Amino acid sequence: MKKKIIINADDLGFSLGVNEAIKNAHLDGYLSHASLMCNTDFFDHALKEIIPVCPDLKIGLHVNLTCGKALYEGNVLAKDGKLNSSFVKLLLMPKKKKVLDALEHEIESQLLEAKKNNIFLNHIDGHEHIHIIPSINKIVKKLAKKHSIKRIREINENIITSSKFNLRTASLANIIKLMLLRFLSLFNDNKNEIKFYSILNTCEINEENLFNYLEKGNDDHIEIMLHPGIIEMDKNYNELDKRFIDFLRSDFRTQEYNVCFNNKFEDYEAMV
Repeated sequence: MKKKIIINADDLGFSLGVNEAIKNAHLDGYLSHASLMCNTDFFDHALKEIIPVCPDLKIGLHVNLTCGKALYEGNVLAKDGKLNSSFVKLLLMPKKKKVLDALEHEIESQLLEAKKNNIFLNHIDGHEHIHIIPSINKIVKKLAKKHSIKRIREINENIITSSKFNLRTASLANIIKLMLLRFLSLFNDNKNEIKFYSILNTCEINEENLFNYLEKGNDDHIEIMLHPGIIEMDKNYNELDKRFIDFLRSDFRTQEYNVCFNNKFEDYEAMV
């Protein structure tokens, strides 16, 4: 029996280079899913130029609380209508009622922005994995149930297994990230039906590690998270925080873009 996989590109709507990479990787490659940011500069471009020509691409909501515009007008977490936060800031922020209300209203506003544009949402995940923060995860699960969205991304990769296949190219930051996300996931009500690949190589996925894991690992239902981009299209885009600009212009965007076209994916069955 073939292993079943989801090949998901995060950040649809983030930039022109990301949007075009996702379109090409789906139409000419093996990309099956994408997660849409509804509060970013290239959301409209994704709506008009990408999604209509990719009718078989499964679209999810990429909850974004760390950058972009606030879609909830009364969002106390925004400054001048803009979100500018980080995973750590959101994690440590005291979760007073007004904060939890703002988080829920903002997430639902992003969800409704997709729905009002006739996008059927296949799944929910989070930009920079903010949906794993337990207080936010509870809100996401509540809204997923309310809006009949069946799948929420889980960060459930086994540390020992992931280390076997990915540690040699893992950065210290990603090692710390995996341990933190796995710890926080203990406080979430997870199904563990689909394994996640791979925090240890977040934003730096390479073909050798990936296919070694797919061929030799024991997991048979797997989500692969990629961040493909065409960096030449984003070289003059300067409307984001420097950390995101550096991310969009990294050679790893090209590396992960190329992964999407590897014909070894023929050996696996795409999940819906």
